[in-house]
This record gives sequence, structure tokens and C-alpha cells, in this order.
Amino acid sequence: MEIEIFGKIDPNSPAEYYEGTVALGGNSVEIDLNFESEEIEKDVIESASDFLKSLDKFAEKAFDEISNDYDLGEESEAARFYLQHHIDELSEDELKDVFGTLDIDKETYFKALSIRRIGLYPEDDESFAVFDIQLPEDFTNYLMAVTFDQSGELSYISMDS
Repeated sequence: MEIEIFGKIDPNSPAEYYEGTVALGGNSVEIDLNFESEEIEKDVIESASDFLKSLDKFAEKAFDEISNDYDLGEESEAARFYLQHHIDELSEDELKDVFGTLDIDKETYFKALSIRRIGLYPEDDESFAVFDIQLPEDFTNYLMAVTFDQSGELSYISMDS
């Protein structure tokens, strides 16, 4: 089988890891496809291929999920924690470099975020796709991982390094 970004994938002997790049929102984003089994059903490969056809939609959905989390206020478990961590850790000059201001609101925050990597795990029901979203990497090695399940629904958002 052929997946445009990753090339030919042999379901009888797939590699563990395939990598490529995609253009999203004017940025080049790393994307990888990961398998654990020595043989893969064709429908598993097709599910990854189908997901890639809707990549723009899921990228937008990843930001929508971060926005929804942010809007929870004190109940926010990822978006506000990620922002507050950087406000606490970065100097005022670094904050101005990242956000353009020290008066950081939701809009300013979201303009500074971008997708850095997308990981596809088509054999995993709960963690089918992971979008790594981050502030400029010159300023942090922390990211928010927005994880979707096989049906395209949010599984969770976590802060990782």
C-alpha cells in the first residue's frame, strides 16, 4: 500500500517508524507513522491514510480543544498550566519575544502556539493521533500533546517535555 507522505508500506512487513513532513498553516510540520506489530491489517493502514486526508480539520480541532480547555478557567488542566509555566519561567524580555507583549491574553497566547509534530499510532485505539503544540522552541522544550482516539475524539491534553 502507498501513503503519499510515507511511501510504500508493506502490511506483511511494515517498518516500525515512517517519517515525513506536511504543510499546515504555512508551516512545515514533522509527521511520523508508528507500528508495533510485525504484520498490519490493510484497514489499519487505510485508517492512517484516511486521517491524513483530514489533517487540516484535525489540526484545527486540536487548537479548538486547547481553546476549550483554556476557557475552563481554574479548571483548565493543560492550556493555562502550560501558559503559566512559561510566564513563571521566562524573563520579561523572553516573554516579549514570544508574545510581543507582557499583557498576554488568550488571542496573544494562541498566536504564539504552533504544531511542531504529529504522531500517528493507528494500532492504538486511545492514542491514534498526537499533535505536539508548542511555543517557539527557542524558548522551551515543553509542549502540549493533544491526543485523539480512533474515532477522532479528544482523548486528553497533556503537558510534556
